[in-house]
Amino acid sequence: NTLRRRSMHELTEKWLENTNEEFRRNDIPHRQRPWLAWGEWAKYTGMPISMNDEVVKKIFSWFEKNTKAGSQHMGQMYTGVLYYDSCFWPVFIPIMYGTVKLDARNSLKTMPDPIVERLWADRNKLHEYISLWADCVDYALGLDDLQKRGGFGRFAQELLNSGDQQLKATIALLLENRPNPKAMESARMSTEMFLKVFLAAKAGLTEKEAKDKIRHDLEKALNRCLAFDAKSELQDIQPDLNVFPDIGDRYKGTDKPPRELWRAYAIAQLTGTTVARTLSGRDVRKTIRTS
Repeated sequence: NTLRRRSMHELTEKWLENTNEEFRRNDIPHRQRPWLAWGEWAKYTGMPISMNDEVVKKIFSWFEKNTKAGSQHMGQMYTGVLYYDSCFWPVFIPIMYGTVKLDARNSLKTMPDPIVERLWADRNKLHEYISLWADCVDYALGLDDLQKRGGFGRFAQELLNSGDQQLKATIALLLENRPNPKAMESARMSTEMFLKVFLAAKAGLTEKEAKDKIRHDLEKALNRCLAFDAKSELQDIQPDLNVFPDIGDRYKGTDKPPRELWRAYAIAQLTGTTVARTLSGRDVRKTIRTS
């Protein structure tokens, strides 16, 4: 049925030209046009379309040729962060189509080669990085799937979007010239949102229960997750939850050392990734090869 519905619609040059002409009349910036065209095509066909679909690649390719040079560079699918050698480094996850081969080294575009070589020579730190990198890949792909597929309720979807926003805010704050201690608060909120996503999607948590019974209690939220699934990898965050201050401390503006900020982000990222893996079924870890 899905293939039949897809075959009813073919992306044509005429459709792209007409869509671009409409964008021109409405003064839509060139950079936004392929993204809006993607949405228009999804509405036209009546089907959700993933970033990995070939038709999306064709849309971006057409706009790259027919709009201002360089304006359609799609950039990164997701940016995580690594703490190494006393610095926070962005971990870039590229946009992917179909089956691709990724190199974890290429995700550290801003890290000088000598530092990369030191990282690769340190087996413990390298293992830590590869684990984080795999988490970022699965989070990026899993979130993309979940946001387009849906199917697990309005409340869970709202929590998912909120958790993603807070996680990206955490990363942006850590990558400032001087890491911003507000990242601790964002990481805490992200962790809370993702734990509640798990409960809403898997255990039927309602908005009222989340507000009245869990509130902002991370331990209580995690314990309810593990009561539902004792084997969940969410258990891995339990020993480090104490890095987060009480929710009321967010008004104190306390400074935080980089290593504590790193632990907070790592918890938020692992929580988000575990939820994404659980709900989407994506897991690249079994495909990783190291040399």
